[in-house]
Amino acid sequence: MALFVVVDLLFLLVAVSGCVVKDEVHPAIRLLPKAWQGYIRAFIQPDGRVHRPSHDGDTVSEGQAYALLMACLLEDRKTFDTVMDWTEKHLSRKDRFGDHLLAWHWENGQGVTDWNSASDADVDYALALILAHRKWGDGTYLEKAQFILADILRLETIVVDGKRYLLPGTWGYDNGSYVINPSYLSPAHFRIFAGLTGDARWLDLIEGSYHIIQTVSKRFAGKTGVGLVPDWIAIGPDGKITSPKGFSDRFGWDAIRIPWRFGLDHFWFEEDAAKQYMHTLVHFYAGEWIKENGKFYVEYSYEGDPIQRYESPAAYAMSVAALAAVESPLLDDVLTKIHKSYNAESNTFHAKDNYYENSLTLLGLVFLTNATPKAIDRRPS
Repeated sequence: MALFVVVDLLFLLVAVSGCVVKDEVHPAIRLLPKAWQGYIRAFIQPDGRVHRPSHDGDTVSEGQAYALLMACLLEDRKTFDTVMDWTEKHLSRKDRFGDHLLAWHWENGQGVTDWNSASDADVDYALALILAHRKWGDGTYLEKAQFILADILRLETIVVDGKRYLLPGTWGYDNGSYVINPSYLSPAHFRIFAGLTGDARWLDLIEGSYHIIQTVSKRFAGKTGVGLVPDWIAIGPDGKITSPKGFSDRFGWDAIRIPWRFGLDHFWFEEDAAKQYMHTLVHFYAGEWIKENGKFYVEYSYEGDPIQRYESPAAYAMSVAALAAVESPLLDDVLTKIHKSYNAESNTFHAKDNYYENSLTLLGLVFLTNATPKAIDRRPS
């Protein structure tokens, strides 16, 4: 495994103004080589299955896609290929449904227990394959990605009142409205997909994604917002955005990923709308940091009140995109929080059996080492 290529990536930070002390990489970033090895030991089985120890060792497609993205960006092709092979063998819907999306849930002793797809996993999987093709030159990666992209557009998007939106998977129609998870919206991914395919529907998805963020961050369900976007929303046939019944309408464990996904669009494509939203989020984070004496939390109400005063390295790591985008002095403090959560014995963050927190924490740090347009190959093909 080319784990120590990470060392080269660390110094990309020096070129990103405001991300680090001018002459030094933050200690949290220096943890990446060991943390990646720790993640592999804790969560990636030898056959390539990413398991969740705290959920009876089950597997979700999201986890496979996260591992593939990180393995690609950290130039670990051996892990990438092992994870990809397990994913295709065990989660592919091709034989059962004829498409190239992934079943979202697999359990020990049972195999796939829910054949519905999860679109966040599918878009991350496709991006990982495209970046792997450009990094290693293997055409099979690109071929797989192109099939997935066609099926995402066909099965996981919908046009409502003239705007195209990403559904949560091969499902999402509920009580007369379409349910949307804003933390699945990935405009940077969509730009890469548009460049590869030439299909303007990906650009339509970008427009729909920003419409949701710009609208809902300001006002939602009759309430005035503080910049936060809820875990789930519903869009009626007339395009009206409402709170879905039976789904979380708080800024929680799903929504903490939004700064990361939209931050990619700022750093990779210099999208001004993304940076403007990062400013809005940082205003909220900075206010909480002062009010809560040097911390902010995972879960908030839409109006910005803490649901539980629970800190997590995952929430901090997902916030670094916003903090870095606006060159916030808070970034160094947040990275220090992440560094303090590191378990040197297991080379993991926080609880060594918590797949989700470790995945998001590591993703946030890997992202920060790639927070520049030069960090990825954005060629059309």
